[in-house]
Amino acid sequence: MALSTSRPHHLLRPLLRGFHATSQAMARPEPHEFSKPSDYLGSWEPAGDPREAWARLERLRKGYARDMKERAEKLESWREKEKLKVQKKADHRELLRKKSSMWVAEDKLETTILDAIKNTTAL
Repeated sequence: MALSTSRPHHLLRPLLRGFHATSQAMARPEPHEFSKPSDYLGSWEPAGDPREAWARLERLRKGYARDMKERAEKLESWREKEKLKVQKKADHRELLRKKSSMWVAEDKLETTILDAIKNTTAL
């Protein structure tokens, strides 16, 4: 059945209907409600004793150093995995290249060609 060129709008109307603004989309959005202030922000109170302040600071430094060390180990592990993937792909390509460039002895050339012709599959 051929499409009518004189009245194509009846075919396009369902497709274009999704592009029209709906009343829901044009409605004014609800006013935004802000979340309550965080108890964590500004919750750190200075220590009365300088030794306690130094101890807290040292704990923070050690925690940060531990996190950075863990992050560096994860990054190094990821890099090693990526290198292994690249190496595996390169090895696979090299193996395919070697397989595809194998030479056929001249005495077996005719039988190899005939086998290739006989064993073709129709698409």
